[in-house]
Amino acid sequence: MTCTSCLSHTKNTEPQAFEIADFWEEAENIRTFVFRGTLNSEPGQFCMLWVPGCDEKPFSIARDYDGEIWLTICRVGPATEKLFTLKKGDRVGLRGAFGHGFSVPTKIPPSPFEKGGEKKQVVLVGGGYGTAPLHFTGRAHQLAGSDVTMIIGARHKDLLIWDQKSAESGFRTLLATNDGSAGEKGFTTHILEKLLSEEKIDLVQTCGPEKMMKAIAEMCLEKNVACEVSIERYMKCGFGVCGQCVTETGEKMCQIGPCVTAEKAMGFSDFGNYHRGPEGQKIAW
Repeated sequence: MTCTSCLSHTKNTEPQAFEIADFWEEAENIRTFVFRGTLNSEPGQFCMLWVPGCDEKPFSIARDYDGEIWLTICRVGPATEKLFTLKKGDRVGLRGAFGHGFSVPTKIPPSPFEKGGEKKQVVLVGGGYGTAPLHFTGRAHQLAGSDVTMIIGARHKDLLIWDQKSAESGFRTLLATNDGSAGEKGFTTHILEKLLSEEKIDLVQTCGPEKMMKAIAEMCLEKNVACEVSIERYMKCGFGVCGQCVTETGEKMCQIGPCVTAEKAMGFSDFGNYHRGPEGQKIAW
């Protein structure tokens, strides 16, 4: 039996057919797919993508406005391998959007996010393909009149994604690469640490490698700066029935997350340490 209370928090629990309208390469093995239509999603939510004859997987939503849905996807397994063989005009199934997204303004300025006439200073920190949904988030903050800084990190310059889109959108865009081939040599956390020590930051939101997000959460808690993280877990149904994404504390990540406060995340013993695979086995980050 399906839990009606679970369904009350979701939209489109059955897959709807969407045609691939366009796609392009973001970096090696990372591609953005475009679908016409909308899932009426909020920044930070995710959807389930069904590749007919193969499998269904969860993906964060990189864009859902102006009649287009964008999903930025890394080729890492059988489902995405199959997806990358599809062409324009081929169809896949999408359902959702699911989960709780990032906290974003719901009003055009003046809004509660403006304090004393000053613009809210928002910093978004993305690592790898976790950067994509942050652009959607940044746009919402920007439309509400906030100043947005996007920190984007990758191992080297050829793996950076959404950096040009970020700059073109008017975000202050700061880059970090492990080898120094673009932006600052080092990690996104080094740039954020500097900003937190030199500027007044109202909110930090982050999506990417979990060890990076844990370091950011700890940093923000120490500085008393509001912070939210997007936690990826093994999800199959997307709306709280299958129990695959249950945390160590017994909460269903597809419902309380994927976006939670730093305080909440730090209460999970697995955060930044390990996650569980399809058979429930612990897998270290």
